[in-house]
Amino acid sequence: MSEDTARTGAARQLSVGSASVAVGLGVFGLATFVYLGVVGRDLGPADYAPVSLAFTLVNALGLGLFFPVEQETSRLMAFRRAHDAPAPSLRHVLRYLAIAWLLIAVVALVASRPIATSLLAGEPAMVPVTAGALAALGVEYLVRGTLSGSGRFLRYGAQLAIDGGARAGLALLVMATGHGSILAYGLVLVVAPLLAAALTVSLTTVRWLRETPTSTGRTPIAALVGTTVTSQLVANAGPLAIAVLAGPVERAGAGSFVSAITVGRIPLFLFAAVQAAFLPTLSGLVARQAVEEFRQTLSIALWATAGVGIAGVVGVALIGEWFLHLIYGARFTVAPLDLNLVAVSGAVFMLAQACAQAVLSHRRDTLGLAGWAAGLLATVVALWLPLPLTTRVAAALTVGALVSVVVHGTVLRVTVRAWAGGHR
Repeated sequence: MSEDTARTGAARQLSVGSASVAVGLGVFGLATFVYLGVVGRDLGPADYAPVSLAFTLVNALGLGLFFPVEQETSRLMAFRRAHDAPAPSLRHVLRYLAIAWLLIAVVALVASRPIATSLLAGEPAMVPVTAGALAALGVEYLVRGTLSGSGRFLRYGAQLAIDGGARAGLALLVMATGHGSILAYGLVLVVAPLLAAALTVSLTTVRWLRETPTSTGRTPIAALVGTTVTSQLVANAGPLAIAVLAGPVERAGAGSFVSAITVGRIPLFLFAAVQAAFLPTLSGLVARQAVEEFRQTLSIALWATAGVGIAGVVGVALIGEWFLHLIYGARFTVAPLDLNLVAVSGAVFMLAQACAQAVLSHRRDTLGLAGWAAGLLATVVALWLPLPLTTRVAAALTVGALVSVVVHGTVLRVTVRAWAGGHR
């Protein structure tokens, strides 16, 4: 194989994998808007709030708790595949899953009332629903890790499409049968991911993992979990801050702001397509000590991420308010400044996430945690700005993302420079 061919191999894998996942994400994204739009139109802004807040909690905490499962599984499998080695043991990953599920159950039982009051707009029935949806995501992310780690991105994309399709289809069924309620729409978040995981699991990969597992040495997952949880707090601090800071009379405003975040951060769906293939691709390059190929692939991903972010900001500025009303109805209103700030924060967050994934490919999990912790601290501090509530929250999201991208970019530059210097 020529040097030029070798250098473009990983970039081609990233492009093909991202394209496959992008199709699934496109379906998932459109279906998610159908789901949220049906709920919003059927229940109205006030009753939409607990469902939208549960949706946000499931995405934020689910990603925080279980995306590390996908990441760890994916990068271990990619490392072994790069060396044509036996399957890695995932015992520590399964142990973590069991502990996380137990913790979710205990917290839901012990702190049901304060969770409902402070985070779910006073709806106690949504606490067990949220817990069940979180547990279901754990299953889904484990399956995703085995798919991305084995290069099965068509199945990965199919899982996303099935998950989104189930959410939209079940929501439409609930509305059509006249059984629309906060609880009914919440249960959709439990059923959809379980169905998607069951229909897309690769039995061939499962057999490989079960028949030839070998020790991976000490691979603590705690720092990776902390990194992902903190990143999701930075990404989803807006709805959570609104839930905590908004008074009872501002409940409808909370629902509208959450819908604005959904619209303003549409590009994050597209970035997730890159992210799914990004970490296993870079991890394989690190395993092969392919410094120049790593740099080339990273450069392509960062430019693509910046392009998606800029396009998203421009799109939201031009048609964001119109699209918000199209999806949710005229009752959902938000200030244009707030919507544009949300879009900017999403674009910057994507760059921070791309840099963070590159850092994690070098297994620098603690440094990744430091970058997101700095962003989270900046977000909290910015919540004290003397601005109206929704503008203050939108500005805080932007400040937190900016601090995170600066820290992650600095750490990545130092890490790659040291790595390259050690292999000259």
